[in-house]
Amino acid sequence: MVSTKVRTGLFFYRQHSLVPLLLAIPGCYLYKMGSYWLPVFLMKVATDCLIWYFISAFRSGAFYYYYNLHISKRFLFITWLLADLLIFCTLLWLTTLI
Repeated sequence: MVSTKVRTGLFFYRQHSLVPLLLAIPGCYLYKMGSYWLPVFLMKVATDCLIWYFISAFRSGAFYYYYNLHISKRFLFITWLLADLLIFCTLLWLTTLI
């Protein structure tokens, strides 16, 4: 069973997942055209870090809810990054099947 902290981290990802999922579409297209997984994967990690910077800079008030639940910003970032990369790898796998 998933712990409360992980569910809360996934809730945070759900709130901020629109832009990373929209950026996954060109990544899947580039992967389909050339099958270069490493540059596409590194591009995804770089855009995730950039998106996290914008969330931290412009939506810093959203973190107070998680601070009250004793969940650190580092844990939220790691959960957010792992969830996004897992979804992206699944999309790449589905791209190879099509």
